Amino acid sequence: MKRKGSALILVTALSSLLLLVAIATSVNSVSDIKITSEEKIRTDLEFACESGLNRAKTKIEQSFNNKNLNALEPFISFQGTDVDDTGVKPEEKAFNDEDFTLAGPDYYSFSVIPAGGGKQIFVQYAISNGRDDDENNGWLKSQAYTTNKLKIESMAYIPGSGWVGMSKDVYAKRTTLFMYQIFFQNDLEILPGPNFNLSGLIHTNENLYLNSNATLSIYSDSVTAAGTITRGRLDSNAVGGTVNITSENKDGDMESMSNGQDSSNDEWVDIATSKWQGVVKDKSLGATKLEVPQLKSFQPDGYYSQQAGINIKVKNNSGTISYEVKYNGTTQTFTSAQLNGALAETTVYDYREYPSGSTPKNNKSEKITNVDINKLKTALNYYPDNGLVYMTREDAIADNDGNEFSPDANRVVRGFKLINGSTLPDATTFVSNQPVYIQGDFNKHTSTDVMQDTWKPCAVISDSITLLSNSWNDSKSNWKYSAVNPGLQMPVASNTQYNTVFLTGNVPTKYGQYSGGLENFPRFLENWGGKTVDISGGFIQLFRSQYATGLWNGSYYGAPTRDWKSESRFTDLNDLPPGFADLFPSASIGLTSSNWQPISKNEAEMSFCDE
Repeated sequence: MKRKGSALILVTALSSLLLLVAIATSVNSVSDIKITSEEKIRTDLEFACESGLNRAKTKIEQSFNNKNLNALEPFISFQGTDVDDTGVKPEEKAFNDEDFTLAGPDYYSFSVIPAGGGKQIFVQYAISNGRDDDENNGWLKSQAYTTNKLKIESMAYIPGSGWVGMSKDVYAKRTTLFMYQIFFQNDLEILPGPNFNLSGLIHTNENLYLNSNATLSIYSDSVTAAGTITRGRLDSNAVGGTVNITSENKDGDMESMSNGQDSSNDEWVDIATSKWQGVVKDKSLGATKLEVPQLKSFQPDGYYSQQAGINIKVKNNSGTISYEVKYNGTTQTFTSAQLNGALAETTVYDYREYPSGSTPKNNKSEKITNVDINKLKTALNYYPDNGLVYMTREDAIADNDGNEFSPDANRVVRGFKLINGSTLPDATTFVSNQPVYIQGDFNKHTSTDVMQDTWKPCAVISDSITLLSNSWNDSKSNWKYSAVNPGLQMPVASNTQYNTVFLTGNVPTKYGQYSGGLENFPRFLENWGGKTVDISGGFIQLFRSQYATGLWNGSYYGAPTRDWKSESRFTDLNDLPPGFADLFPSASIGLTSSNWQPISKNEAEMSFCDE
């Protein structure tokens, strides 16, 4: 009996012990479930709060890349009830599943159910000026950019269960197109023959091709392509020469881009990052298209024509030329003599547009109107306050056959030639829907002292731009005709300087047919061998040429030494060409942001629901 009693006691004790263990295990299990549940709620709240930050960042990016924005420092608001420069009110920027609440600060709100289920989470976020109120609504000017600092605040909460708050600073950087040395809407090919140096911001909204017959040196802290970057050519599989690009340290050190070190390389991201430290980017490295507003119409009776302070229309009445000029509130028709030759007709043989045929004496010439810039001011006793000069001809016929790779046989090329422009009367933007030729030194720098320098902010917008040297002579342009030039020698150029922005068209490349690339974006008609084309300014391509659609080849000119660089005076936003905010689009070049920081309820600027 004792043994049985002992066994019973033992069994009872063991049972009690097991029960205690079971109870303890159960208690711990419940505790673990509670802890796990709290951790999940906290994690869900953080994810939801970050979602609010990301939505805010998306709103900012969409707003700053809005095609309606032309000003460098646009008014963009996510507070209040007024329409901003994007054309909408803050409440109209709410996404479909969001509400907008006027609460000071005003905020956007939405709700989510966590993945895997759980309680509904309410999220609200506000976007406000990140600088003091006296700092121009967030805008700050730097040497080449304007930067807007915005503050994002986001909070996520489950009533009665938890609350998380976060904040982040976001910087939107904008630059006018004039800050780029090179900006191409389409493929950008830089494939020079002689040595070629470039300096400044470079971007294409499509693909970038880099090659050389000698050495191409790019000094820049930003070379970006929204597509791919190819070390080689688009028109062939050839790869040659040397391509050097500076690294981010900007001390002049160059890194070579060797054959195969491009977007096609599986190690491209590592190569580009290690060699150029963020300077060279394609789409795989985060480069995106810059949303450039549609260039306003520069056709006759379009925007530029209507806004021009001087509007020139060349009229051809059965071979009799007259000039209809609108200026200073009046419209008058002149002969060349009445304008003392400020506008005068000439002929130019452009072998790119009308190549020499088997019978050179039958070569076609172009009818060109010489525009003597300084004589024009004297003849009219007027120069436009807004600096806008528009030019068109009635006797030109555009390329309308729909084949952008071949010139239309029925087109008629006519154009204008700017002369006597070494010193401009004032800051000027010249615009034409037809080809423009620039003869001789143009808008020269004459001093490093800005108070003494005769240089003026200047841009040329036209169907195409051809540069003619100080030695150019119209009468020698038909040099392939032996009766004119018995030696059949191409006219020899001389060193010439051009300081302006070229906003013009080009002809596209296809395999086996080269466009001429950036190096021939401003076109040439002389033998520039050993001579220098000195350009300070920019090269902007937003469209295809409609009149000057002749194909590039190397038979009608000799390549120059190209000394092309950014215009240093454009780093002062007051020195941009006239009316740039209205006439020229600005491009946002993206957002940067700080890491999010947690905030407490006491630090939150928004109102919130109690738990």
